[in-house]
Amino acid sequence: MSSADGQDMDSQDMKDLAAAYALGALDPAEARSFEAFLATSPEAQREVAEFREVATLLATTTSGAGPGPSSDLRDRVLARVAKEKVIPLRPAAARPNWVPWATAAAVLLAVGFGLQSVALRRQVAERDAAIAELRRDFGATQAQLAAREATLNAILEPDVRLTTLTSTSTPAPVIQLFMNPKKRVALIHAFNLQPIESGRVYQLWFIPKGGKPIPSVTFNAEPTGHAMVQEVAIPEAPNLAVAAVTNEPAGGSPQPTTQPILVGTIGS
Repeated sequence: MSSADGQDMDSQDMKDLAAAYALGALDPAEARSFEAFLATSPEAQREVAEFREVATLLATTTSGAGPGPSSDLRDRVLARVAKEKVIPLRPAAARPNWVPWATAAAVLLAVGFGLQSVALRRQVAERDAAIAELRRDFGATQAQLAAREATLNAILEPDVRLTTLTSTSTPAPVIQLFMNPKKRVALIHAFNLQPIESGRVYQLWFIPKGGKPIPSVTFNAEPTGHAMVQEVAIPEAPNLAVAAVTNEPAGGSPQPTTQPILVGTIGS
């Protein structure tokens, strides 16, 4: 079932709305939801019938017209009043056969408690949803911080060497290549790098002294011009002298097909 604001209401919510429905205190959307529930719940049907009977008797009794309530209905209503302690009840000998104001209090109490109960459950559901969202955000933030910490740890290790790849274009893109020869891994950090056109990628090359370029990873830049690639394998080839980046077809190339965009000298 759904309420007017789109939130789900469980069967207990619906039961709590019986009095409000009988007295016409629900808005149209809530009334429609309750009527759908009412068709499936004999208990709710009895509740609605009872509250409607009480409401009718209140209208006739307070005006001095119409018969009094049945003893069974009167006992149920007064028992509800006594249970909720709406007003103190006089002893049976001193109480008239019909106490319209006590009955009114019981009905209004049922309506008020029913609507308040539904509202409180909705507030709890909204609070729980907000807490769950905060937990998800907190988890995502923790993951981001852990990733950044891992990156910092990777580039601050004693064996890491920095190779900077530069370009003559404007604004000049820069790629920092953090290489760890001991672990034979590198990390690419780029900035001011233009996102490449569809169907093309940037490709990194390691070039040994006097040898042919060795293909490495492909990547692209974010709209901000930033790019980060971790765990880049460093080739086993000796005498790596130069690192370069070219513009290649998607998927990369076995040999460069364009002139290098960025070039840097690998330190010994």
